[in-house]
Amino acid sequence: MCDFSQSESENETMRNLTMNPSAETTVSYSDDSQTDLTPEMLWRLQTMSGSLMVAALVEVFLGGVGLLKLIVRFVGPITVACTVSLIGYSLTKVPLMYGRPCFPVTIACAALVVIFVLYCKDITLPMPRCGKESKAKPRTRVPIFQLVPILLAIIVMWALTWILTAADVFTDDPNDVQYLARTDAKLSVIDRSRWLQITYPGQFGTPRVSAAVISGFLVAFLTSMIESVGDYFAAQKACSVPRPPDHAICRGILMEGLGSVLSGSVGAGHATTSYSGNIALLSVSKTASRYVMYTAALLLVGLSLLGKVGAALTSVPNPVLGGVVVLLVGTVFAIGIENLNRVDMTSSRNLVVVGVPFMCGVMIPKCLEMYPGIVDTGVPSVDQVLKVMLDMPMFIGGSLALFLDNTVPGTLESRGMAEPDLTKDEENGVTERETEVALSAYSWSFYPRVVNVFPCLARLPFMPKA
Repeated sequence: MCDFSQSESENETMRNLTMNPSAETTVSYSDDSQTDLTPEMLWRLQTMSGSLMVAALVEVFLGGVGLLKLIVRFVGPITVACTVSLIGYSLTKVPLMYGRPCFPVTIACAALVVIFVLYCKDITLPMPRCGKESKAKPRTRVPIFQLVPILLAIIVMWALTWILTAADVFTDDPNDVQYLARTDAKLSVIDRSRWLQITYPGQFGTPRVSAAVISGFLVAFLTSMIESVGDYFAAQKACSVPRPPDHAICRGILMEGLGSVLSGSVGAGHATTSYSGNIALLSVSKTASRYVMYTAALLLVGLSLLGKVGAALTSVPNPVLGGVVVLLVGTVFAIGIENLNRVDMTSSRNLVVVGVPFMCGVMIPKCLEMYPGIVDTGVPSVDQVLKVMLDMPMFIGGSLALFLDNTVPGTLESRGMAEPDLTKDEENGVTERETEVALSAYSWSFYPRVVNVFPCLARLPFMPKA
């Protein structure tokens, strides 16, 4: 049950703690945990968790009742291109932050990934075999550099940074930024972690709700849904399958909302959404099997239970991660731009419709960064919501591209929406030619048998037709 109230004494305590962040008072958030949180941290975490759960219900509703498909019908390749490309732009700071401890390692890792992906993709390695019968057969050769190029690059660069750490190339001063390039910089995380870590709802206390925080989360969810739709179309391009039908998009948004509710209940403090970097991995690895995703999900669940094993993965040096992110962010850029291949870019109409959202998506967040006080309505809660909205390039560019593309006169051919894989019918969001392919890509092999037993499932907006 959420606690909607906060007493005046609590408010005064929070104000005092804000003025004195060095307060030594701590509060343990669970009986068996050895990690302590200050009252301010605990209160903020409870407020974020409760507000996140409430705001996530809006996303669950929009995906569950199928209202999102009303917006999707107006989404064309121009909107997708602007949204996805600006997602890549918004991530450009990530490799810089990760690579700051040692840029040469970041550059070397990025170069190694590029070499594996582009120059070594056709190299195959023989797999070991055993038994007399297997020796009579030719060895199985696997294109290892095409399947796991990023993992191989991480292993190689991780080993290299370990050698550099052992040779004392990096400083051992924890206050120096270069310290994060060492392989032993995060060993304390492993020491503090428990072997068995059980995550459960309410482990940080009773969730609280704040109207201002809910407003901020609602704006973030609106942006996330627009971004997710762009991600879905980008994943469709990466997997070479038909355009996602309406029920698949609604189901994706529904699951993101349910994941966010679960995330808030366990005190994660952040929502769950699609990640453009994973789409880049689809393009690089050429692996899009849902069984691979099932296996990865089970692996992550297992790692979350084994605290020390999961913590060991965080010991990858930041510069190594920065090199990997360089390729992922660049691939996101390329996926976004690729959506313009069917758009008539010789048309002045399309040049403006594409260029203005791009420019606004880059310029407005920069303006807020340079002039933080430019948004001042006199109402702090309104200022907070506006700043959240205007600080997201993909929201600004995507929404503006959606508006311009559907209000400025133009033919379907020039807008890139006349091709078979982008033309939608009224019933399921794809053309008749694509129905069979879309059913296999966005449904399950056992689903028809389930519908025969429970025919009501086919009537749900987020489930495919029988």
